[in-house]
Amino acid sequence: MNKKNKNTGTVTDNWRRFLSCLIFTLLEIFAVRIPLFDSLLTKWRNPVLSHELQMLNIQPSEFVLHLGCGAFPSAAIFIAQQKNVHVIGIDNNYIAMKLAKICIKKKNLTHIISILYGDGVTYPIQDFDVIYIAINVWPIDQVLFHLAETMKPTARILCKGSHQDIARLMQKKEFQSLFSICSTLKYPKIQSFLLMKKVNI
Repeated sequence: MNKKNKNTGTVTDNWRRFLSCLIFTLLEIFAVRIPLFDSLLTKWRNPVLSHELQMLNIQPSEFVLHLGCGAFPSAAIFIAQQKNVHVIGIDNNYIAMKLAKICIKKKNLTHIISILYGDGVTYPIQDFDVIYIAINVWPIDQVLFHLAETMKPTARILCKGSHQDIARLMQKKEFQSLFSICSTLKYPKIQSFLLMKKVNI
């Protein structure tokens, strides 16, 4: 893969994801500390997570990674509880990672969810069958290049996007040769893409 192509993501899209990261971090800090915010955020996110889970079709023996789990790792929680699989959540924000650990401990889910410090551009992902990429992960182009280089050929990616940022990225020549879009879940401002790595025969 040509390393020179690693800056194909637009500045606007990466800034939007960065800003969304700050907003969601603030909301999630409240959710970890205040039960009412926990309940509201869970109620808001679970319907979308339910549809995403159907897209992923996770099997009991599969290994799942939640990339950019944030302070309130709702996707990791939902997947682990619904599918009874072990989920590893990572975040490169140390404070978010520590709060996520507190959240998982409060919910008595440490036996099925592990929270670790990690970055989507460098974290080893070759053992995972399912990779869930949160909407706050950036720079998303570099993360996807890393996954394309090191993921299992059979692994599935659920990549969340906003304002069609992932759709625009997948239209670029560099990404058209790397991933197939298997299905899409669309809401007014957010989208979820099920991606598979293209394997050269």
